[in-house]
Amino acid sequence: MTLPLDFVIPDGWTAVDPGDSGAVFVAVHPVPGEEFTPNITVSVQQRPDEASVDAIADEAVERLARTSAGLDVLSRRDVGDPAAPGVMQLLRLRTGEGTELIQTQVHLTVPGETPEDRLVLELACTAAPATARRLSPGFQAFVGSLHVRQHEGTPQ
Repeated sequence: MTLPLDFVIPDGWTAVDPGDSGAVFVAVHPVPGEEFTPNITVSVQQRPDEASVDAIADEAVERLARTSAGLDVLSRRDVGDPAAPGVMQLLRLRTGEGTELIQTQVHLTVPGETPEDRLVLELACTAAPATARRLSPGFQAFVGSLHVRQHEGTPQ
C-alpha cells in the first residue's frame, strides 16, 4: 500500500529502515548512556470496517499488552474533527526485563472516497519516561506536520 505522506522529521531524529516491523516509517533518537533507543513509528492500516477510532485505539492497547509485562493507559483524548476523528493516548509499558517506557500514540483516520477506503494512521513515540518528556515537543511537531498529499490530477 502506497500512501503519499509528507512530514518533517524533528531535529535529532534519524530515519532508519523499518525492516519487518510492520511500520511504513521509523526514526530513532540515540541517547548516550540509555539502554533503550527512543523511536517514532508510523503504521498504516486499511479499515473498511465500521470500528470507531476509540475501538481501534483499544485494539492497539490490547496488541501491546500481549507483548508487554505490564501496560497502563495513563490518558486518552479525542483529536481531529468529526470528518477525520483521531485519538491520542499516553501509555506506560513495562518490558519483561523490567524497563519502564512511555509510549504516546496518535491514531488518525484518513477518510476514503468510500467507507471501505478508510485508512488509519498510527503514530507512536516510545522512550524512557524522562526522555519521553524531553522529546514530546518534537513528536508533537512531527504529528502536526504530517499530512496526506492530494493528487493534483496528474499521474504520479
